[in-house]
Amino acid sequence: MTAQAGPVVEAPPAAVVAPPAAAPRQPATAGEPSAIEPVAAAATPSSKSESTKPAPAPAPAKAPAKAAAPSVAAESSRKNENPVPLAKAQEPPLDVAALTARLRDTKAIGTFTKLALKNQVDDLLKQFRTHYQSGRKTGVDSLRQPYNMLILKVLSLLQDSDPALARTISASREAIWSILADPEKFNSLA
Repeated sequence: MTAQAGPVVEAPPAAVVAPPAAAPRQPATAGEPSAIEPVAAAATPSSKSESTKPAPAPAPAKAPAKAAAPSVAAESSRKNENPVPLAKAQEPPLDVAALTARLRDTKAIGTFTKLALKNQVDDLLKQFRTHYQSGRKTGVDSLRQPYNMLILKVLSLLQDSDPALARTISASREAIWSILADPEKFNSLA
C-alpha cells in the first residue's frame, strides 16, 4: 500500500477499535503496515482483488497506546504535584532570634509602637511563665486568645509596609505557639 497525499485518517479511540483476541502483539517494523493503514484501507475500498484478500493481522494499535501514555504521564505529573506542598511544609526550624531581629529592624512599625508591642510580648511571656511555675495541670489554652490577638496586631501593622515579614510571621504562627505551649521548649528560650 502506498501513502496518499490527502487528508490524514486518524485511528478511532481504543474503545472503538480493539485488536482481535487471537492476534499476537508484535511491534511493527519499518516494512510492516502501521495500525492506521488497516483502518484507512477499510475506509477506502479499492480494487476487487484487494477486497478479497484477507486483511493482514493488524499490529497492536500504537495510537491508543500512545494516547494512553500521555494520560499516564499526566496522572504521574499530578501525583508529583502532591509531594511539592509536603516539601514546603517541611521548612527549616524556626529561628526566633532572627525573627526578633527582623521585627526590631523593620521600618514598617514606628518606634513607640515597637515599644508597646515589646511590652505586650513581655506580658504574655510573663503569663506563660506564671502558668508553668504554678504547676497547674491544665493546658495553656486560656493563653491562646491573647497570643492570637498579639499575632494579628503585628500582622496588621506589617501587611502593607513589610509583606515579606508578615508572611514569615504568619507561616511561623503555629511553630511559635508550639514553643510557647511546651514547658520544656519555653524554658529553653529564657
